[in-house]
Formats: sequence, structure tokens, C-alpha cells
Amino acid sequence: MFGFHEKRKFKSFLYSKAFLVFMCIPIGLMSYAAYNAYERERETNMLRQELANELVALEKRSGELEKNIENLEDPRGIEFELRSRYDVGWEGEEVIILVEDETSTQTLPVLPESKTNVWHRFIDVLF
Repeated sequence: MFGFHEKRKFKSFLYSKAFLVFMCIPIGLMSYAAYNAYERERETNMLRQELANELVALEKRSGELEKNIENLEDPRGIEFELRSRYDVGWEGEEVIILVEDETSTQTLPVLPESKTNVWHRFIDVLF
């Protein structure tokens, strides 16, 4: 009979309010740690995705730069870049300036805004 009473005391100790409150503290701490780990994992995945997108953009830019380098190895490519960036030309080349005739440009007359509001029309009739 003595073992039976010991089991009852142990069981009443496990179900006591003090023991349950005491066990809630480590469970709460473990839950907090698990939530923080989950948040860090989410942030890491978002950062990884951003870095993957940046890597793709950098690889695309690298391809463009390699293409530009290939163009600059050719004399025509060098000439094209110089002409596009600076106003340069070969000796004997002349600049052509196109000017439009003043008579060909017609200015349209500006019409006054029509007053569609009834009250504006009424005031215009009175005055």
C-alpha cells in the first residue's frame, strides 16, 4: 500500500498549479526561440532571393560589358564610340546643319476656352 500512496503524491505534485506554472516558463522560452529562428529563416530566404535577383542583373550587365569590350577591339567599334560620345570627325569631314523654313511652320490660333458652365453664360449675357 505504501507504493500506491507515493504514486498518488507524485501525481498530485505533477498536477499542482505551482508545477504547471513552473513548466510554462521553459515551454514559453522554447516557443520564443523557435519563433525567432523561424523569423530569421524567413529573412534569410528573402535576402537570398534579393541576392539571386541581383546576381542575375549583374550577369546580364557583365554580358553587355563583354559585348562592349568586343566592339572596342574593332577599329569600327572604337570610331563609333568616339563619334557617339564626342563631336569628332575625320579630317575633311564637314558638319551639315539642317534648318527648317520659317514659313513651313504654321502656328495654330489659340481659341479662348469655351465656358460651358450655365452660370458663366448667364453672367456673360448680363455684363
